[in-house]
Order: sequence, then C-alpha cells, then structure tokens
Amino acid sequence: MAVGKQERKRSSPSLRRLANDVSGTVGTRLITMVFGLITGVITARVLGPENRGIFSLVCLFPASLVTLSKFGQAQAAIYHIKREKFDPAQVAANVLLFGLGVGAVLIAVVLVFRNQLIGTILNGVPMWALLVVLPLIPILLLESYLYGILQATDRFRVFNTRVLAESILTMLCMAIALLVLELGLAGALGVAVGVRFLMALWIVYSVGKETPIQFRFHGELFPRMFRYGLKSHVQIIASHFHFKADTYMVAYFLGPTQVAFYTIAARLAEHIMYLPQSLGLALFPRLASASEAQVHDMTARACRQTLALTISVAIGLAFLGPYAISAWYGSRYAPAAAPLPYVCIGIVMMSLYVLLSRNFTSRNHQSVNITAAYIALGGNIALNLYLIPRRGIEGAAMATAASYSVSALLLFFFFLRHSGLPWHSALILRRTDLAMWRRLALDFWSDMRPGRAPERT
Repeated sequence: MAVGKQERKRSSPSLRRLANDVSGTVGTRLITMVFGLITGVITARVLGPENRGIFSLVCLFPASLVTLSKFGQAQAAIYHIKREKFDPAQVAANVLLFGLGVGAVLIAVVLVFRNQLIGTILNGVPMWALLVVLPLIPILLLESYLYGILQATDRFRVFNTRVLAESILTMLCMAIALLVLELGLAGALGVAVGVRFLMALWIVYSVGKETPIQFRFHGELFPRMFRYGLKSHVQIIASHFHFKADTYMVAYFLGPTQVAFYTIAARLAEHIMYLPQSLGLALFPRLASASEAQVHDMTARACRQTLALTISVAIGLAFLGPYAISAWYGSRYAPAAAPLPYVCIGIVMMSLYVLLSRNFTSRNHQSVNITAAYIALGGNIALNLYLIPRRGIEGAAMATAASYSVSALLLFFFFLRHSGLPWHSALILRRTDLAMWRRLALDFWSDMRPGRAPERT
C-alpha cells in the first residue's frame, strides 16, 4: 500500500488530466463501437449488399465534400485560442458564420453538378438518395468547427457525451426505421440526416453555454485564422482522400455491392484508430501550448505507447475478423474478409501518421504533413488504378497498406530530423511507459475506492 501511495505522488496533475481526457474519449469510442456495430449489422442484414453499399457511399460523400471546404478552421480555432490567446467567443462567431456560408455554397454546387456525380464517383447511387443527404453538408461543417472550440476550451466531456448520445440514438432510430417500420434505404438515410441535425443543435447549445456565440463576424481576426487554417486544410484534404479514395474507386470500377464489402472491412479495421485519434484530440491543445522540446518528447511517448497497443489489436482482428464478419453481418458479406489483413496493416501505420502530424501542426510546420500526404495520396491513387481492376477489393486494401506506410515513414523521417531523437524513442516501448501505466492505474483504483472522493486535478 505504501508503494501505491509513493507511486501516486509521482503522477503529475497534467499527466492525469491528459490520461483522463484520453481514457474518457477512448472509453466513449469503445462504447460507441458496440452501438455502431449493432447499427451496422441492422443496416447490412436489412438493406442487403447493394443498398448497404449505396448507403455507405452516399453518406461518405457529404463528409468528403466538407473536407474539401473546411479550410482548417477547426485547427485554426484551437491554435488561436490556445497559443494566440484570442477570445473564444470571437473565434466561435467567425467559424459559425463561415460554416453556414460555405455550406450553402456547397449545396448549390452539388445541385448544379448532380448528374456528373451520379455518373462517376457515385456510380449506382439513385438521384433521390443524393438529394436526401445534402443537409448533412452544413451540419458536418458546423460540427467540425465547434468541436475545435470544445477542444480548445478543454471540454472533452461534452464532446464525449455527444458522441455517445449520437451512437445510441442512431442505433435506436435505425432499428425502428428498418426493423419496425420497414422503410428501407430511404428510412436509413432519413435517420442518418435527422440524428446528425439534432446533435448539431446540441453542440451549438453546449458551446454557447460557456462561450456565448455572437452572430457578428470579426473581420480583423478572420484573415489570421484563414491563413493558418489554409495550411492545415491542404493537409487535411490529402489525408481524407488518402483515407477514402479507395472507396470511391471501388465504386467506380466495381459498383455498390463491392463497396459494401470493402467498407465493412475498412470500418472494422478503423476501430483500431480509436486510441490514436482520441490521444491526438487530447494531445493537440497541449502540444499547441508547449515548448518545442516538450512537444517532441510527448509525441515520441505517444507514438511508442500507441503502436504497442494498435499492433496487438490489429493482429487479433486480422485473424478473428473473418469469423466475426460472417457471424455478425451474415454469409452474404463473407467477401469482406479478403481485404481485412491488408487494411489492418494500413491502419497501424496510419495511427503513427496521425500522432506525428499533430506534432508538425502544433508547431505551425504543416508543410511537412502536406508533402508526406500528397506523395502518399498520389501513390495510393496510382496503386488503386492498377490493383483494383486486377485484384478487386483486395487490391484496394493492398494499395491502402502500401500508401499509408509511405506517409507514416515520411513523417517519421522528418520527425527524427526535427527532434534529434533516436528512432527507437518513438517506436520501442520502455519500462518507464509500463511504470507510468501502473501509476495511473493505481491512481484510478485509489480514486474509485468506496468512501473516497476522486481527487481534483
């Protein structure tokens, strides 16, 4: 017991706050994973492979379009609140008005080019389905920007609560729409749009409680935010389409049914990303306010600890995933097992990329991320063009694994040059990491003992 008390003294408040933010976000993601899997099983079994592929593709499209038009304002909000010390209310007002304006323009653009979209990257999607999801465009923009305000003001609990509520509400509404009312693809898309609309209203309300939202554009602040965000935006575009280009190319070459198989494999593997994404969300505001030496040390520690966990999970998923796919989604979705091992490899490498990219963004060195992302994106597209016609969805996964690896290794090379750290500092788990996990576990256990109130940090 004495050892536990001594160990607890060595757990710094800042470390415990970071651990609390990360564990809260990871815990929320794990719970939402369960609800998401249930939702995925319902949609897969009721809609069938073709309509499930249409559902996945048409819901992905607004997210991709929004990615093209975010202009890095979520990252700019965090940077200008945490490092530049601007008033959060002014930053929130700018991103809110900017998001509404951009969203309206994007809807108009889609309506003008709707026939061209249906004939190419949305191959097999009915026109009505595309029109139904158009409201998601401004909704997703506002969510992205206001999440930046929540992160910058350290309100991770609100963020986690909203994510959890969305997953529960989506599962319940999807079950009612598909199993009880039997509304089919139209019902599934209606649920997807309706739930996100309600959650967007909640986020606006939550942000406004502590950061009063002014419907006033602050013109003197916006150019600074736009310049910073534009560098992040160029990087985010490459990252998103590096992540999702294979889905659009599978749709173009192979059609909606193969999209359904591929997205199920990709979605299963993407669960591995919960830890690095959660750590990145909690880490970025801290990196943005830390010294350069601290930034490199925190990044190296996060990389080696995350890799140890993600590699272990990826190996298990690669072996057990094929059985899970048939058991959960049905034998009709058995072809989704073929690309799964390659996607797992790619996701492990992408977890390293996510954490390293936060390092460069926090120091306003997005050019490194941009260079790595666009080199890898070009390779990804070239490999998909070659492999998908020859190897189908397995070829798409092979292209993903190769290009993700290239992007992560490029960032890792630049990270070593900038930090001066040895390669093993970011890749090999240390005894001090295990000791830190033990101290945090002791802290958590002590705080949870009956009759003891959790310590404030």
